[in-house]
Amino acid sequence: MIDRLLGVRLPSDYREFVLAYPAIELDGFLRVFAPVPGLEEGFVDEIREELEILGDLYESGDDLSGGYAPHPAENGLLPWGTSLSGDTFFWKVTADDGDRWPVVVGGRNGDWWEFEGGLIAFLVGLIDGTVERRGLPRDVPSARPRVHVFTD
Repeated sequence: MIDRLLGVRLPSDYREFVLAYPAIELDGFLRVFAPVPGLEEGFVDEIREELEILGDLYESGDDLSGGYAPHPAENGLLPWGTSLSGDTFFWKVTADDGDRWPVVVGGRNGDWWEFEGGLIAFLVGLIDGTVERRGLPRDVPSARPRVHVFTD
């Protein structure tokens, strides 16, 4: 249902993640969105709100969007998480195959950068320190992050 509402099939690592876990927060910093069974339309509405924010930034013509347009524009961004510091984490929808979408980080300080891997590889890389943190705090998530699970 989510794929139909968004017009794309989400990456397989994300689909597997949300089958195993609800929405989570790592170290009081990074939140990964996840749909609640039966409330998929509300989940998509939240995604659309994030897309609208990015669209407003993009249309303003300044660098606040990093030059990235929101999905469904060609190579548009689709959000999968946020930080409590104002950063947003996206996929760049570059193909029909979601498993080929890079992660894009929209930093609160105007730092925008891409990671050529999926959501799980990105999260693991943040935790183990192998992913750059341009514009992100150096200490979160930590090597042993506290995980808060959202149950509703």
